[in-house]
Amino acid sequence: MLYTVLLGAEPTRKVEVYRFRLAAIFVASFLALALQSYLPLHLPSVTLLDLPLLVVIYVALSRRDPVTALLVGAVIGIAQDSLTRGPIGLFGAVKTVIGYVTSSASAYVDTESGGVRFLTVCILYGLHFALFYLLGAILLGQLIEWDTRGRFVGTLVNALVGVLLFKVLDRFRRPA
Repeated sequence: MLYTVLLGAEPTRKVEVYRFRLAAIFVASFLALALQSYLPLHLPSVTLLDLPLLVVIYVALSRRDPVTALLVGAVIGIAQDSLTRGPIGLFGAVKTVIGYVTSSASAYVDTESGGVRFLTVCILYGLHFALFYLLGAILLGQLIEWDTRGRFVGTLVNALVGVLLFKVLDRFRRPA
């Protein structure tokens, strides 16, 4: 009771954890990477969208297991690195951190509502770009443009697509 009065929360809160078929994670990851590398060739405005990041966020939110989130983030990030002209490991490191942070934070927040998912993707997209800029521009000396207006639009686009994508991916999960 004292815990509830001081912190305003119940000490025993049950958070749902979900499992996926391994094939579903591979298919979602493969499609995200394929679309991420193919669509900008024909639709340049799609470069704002980061589908692999959305898959990492979704798996981390649903599984709530930092180890799984780290592995999924690292594998998807390195696969994305192999499809770009940048240094291998840049996306891998950033998506690994995003997976860990997302999984750790999801233990304290109910991430089933669309509003929470929207806000979560907004925050994590900003963190993703900040880490990407820090590692790429500052540590590796790459030319990465800090476009505030473009990043704001990218945040909104990724959050909207993320909420819709998460609804689709919810059909492939089952309670653990």
